[in-house]
Amino acid sequence: MPLKILIFIFIMATVLGSQSQAASYRRLVNFEWDPIEGATSYDVELAPFKEAPAATDEGPAQPKPELKKFAFKSDKPSWNGKITPGKYMMRLRSRDYRGVPGDWSPQSEFDVGLDIVAAKSPLQDTKISAPGDLEHEVNFSWQPVGDAKTYNFELASEDGSFTKTESVTGTSLDLKIPVAANYTWKISATSKDNIRSESITENQFSVLGPIVGDPQITKPESQFVREIFWSKPEHVSTYDVYLLKLNTKNRKWEKFQTYEKITNESLPFEATWPGGKYQMALRAKGKLRGNSKLVKQSFDVADGDRSPASEYTALVRASIDRVSGWFGIASYLVTQAKFEGTDPSTGGSVTYQAIGGTGRFGAGWISSKSFWGFLSIVDLSGFIINGKNQTFASLELNSVYRNYIGNRSELRLQAGLVYKEIPQSIADDLLSSTRETKISTLGPHLGAEYWYSLTPKLGIQFNTHLYFSSLKVNTPNGQSINPTQSNQIGFLGSYRFNQKFTGLVGYARREDKASYKGDVTAFSAQGGEPISTVIVGHYLNFFAEWSF
Repeated sequence: MPLKILIFIFIMATVLGSQSQAASYRRLVNFEWDPIEGATSYDVELAPFKEAPAATDEGPAQPKPELKKFAFKSDKPSWNGKITPGKYMMRLRSRDYRGVPGDWSPQSEFDVGLDIVAAKSPLQDTKISAPGDLEHEVNFSWQPVGDAKTYNFELASEDGSFTKTESVTGTSLDLKIPVAANYTWKISATSKDNIRSESITENQFSVLGPIVGDPQITKPESQFVREIFWSKPEHVSTYDVYLLKLNTKNRKWEKFQTYEKITNESLPFEATWPGGKYQMALRAKGKLRGNSKLVKQSFDVADGDRSPASEYTALVRASIDRVSGWFGIASYLVTQAKFEGTDPSTGGSVTYQAIGGTGRFGAGWISSKSFWGFLSIVDLSGFIINGKNQTFASLELNSVYRNYIGNRSELRLQAGLVYKEIPQSIADDLLSSTRETKISTLGPHLGAEYWYSLTPKLGIQFNTHLYFSSLKVNTPNGQSINPTQSNQIGFLGSYRFNQKFTGLVGYARREDKASYKGDVTAFSAQGGEPISTVIVGHYLNFFAEWSF
């Protein structure tokens, strides 16, 4: 076979193969038209779109070669078939029962685009829960489309704050996008001949953020409630608030007021609402985020007059009427003490001064509905005596009775038992030496405190205490004690930082005495002469009291 013939066969095979490959993707299209009266069949003619020739500088426009036409016959006013995507011209004519054709209709231009892209993920109205607080990676995927070279991807948030446009060659895309937002994503296909999908596939979805934090309700400082406040966690947009009131008859909470979608961090408490015990339940909500837990706070509201004047009077009292229920105290007393001790059995006496400190801790309970309560206190003191650190302790167990005096004053009375340790230095004139020991006693305690309110924050206290050493717990020589009385007098200024914490500072003078019987010696032939110790202390007192 001649070489020219072989080359011609090869070229034709290549061209035909290319045309076959190009025509391998066809789309099903449907045409319908109004029926023509008397028509029994129709001729349909399709031809690729032929653009008008354009003139050039070299001369008039040259006509383009005639494109191949496709003819079809249909027995009804519709036709469907598979066509390669592109731009086409169509005309049709009718035939009567004899098969005689009518006139051709004018040419109609139409496009055959690529198939519509079928989305796989995320589908319409999908809600994606994101663990992260800021961004979340989302996978976008779709079904492949025949003859598509690229896919046109578009993503936009509902508020327009985030947009993304990409040309993708594959059928999926991973993107990190902000959470707590609604999105619309679109996808369409484009062929190598720049033919696009007939329409754009569009889906809406949401990326939900994690649960918002719990707000903290601020308990009103007094029963004169005018507004209730709470904190604002991050990403919160609205609050649902439920106000409940305690039914005193059945002791059950009943719904009093309900508010939804509040945007402020406070709720006014109306002056016309009755007094009593209330509870606020609050839930925070964020846009496209999980709701917070339901947080609760109980509080009391005064009955009757809640005018500013009545409130001021109550707030002034609050500077001294500080606690209701369980409370604790802690203080440190800087002490300058003068020691005096005499021992007739040795003929010696000792006098010296020392600086030390006393730590005090206590716990108690006072009810707002009763005048009675109790208070227990533990003291631990330390002094440097003759170069040695000497420590001694005391313990008080007291009942407390308080009585209001007018609007600004209060009297508190205390009664109970006190255990006291008192240091003692015993001097021996013969040996010119001293030794340190302790005396331990037990006895009643009586105290009185007068409190006066200066302002809603400031107050002042005057106090006096009597401590009786009535029973022996321990003496250095084992002899019985002689009853003695110790005393304290002082004052404190108070500052109420908040409804749970009050700070105080002031001065106290305390005189501790102890005495016990001495042994029979050459200096004391009769025996039993008292050995005594007196400690006079000046205390700079730093004091704190808080309620649980």
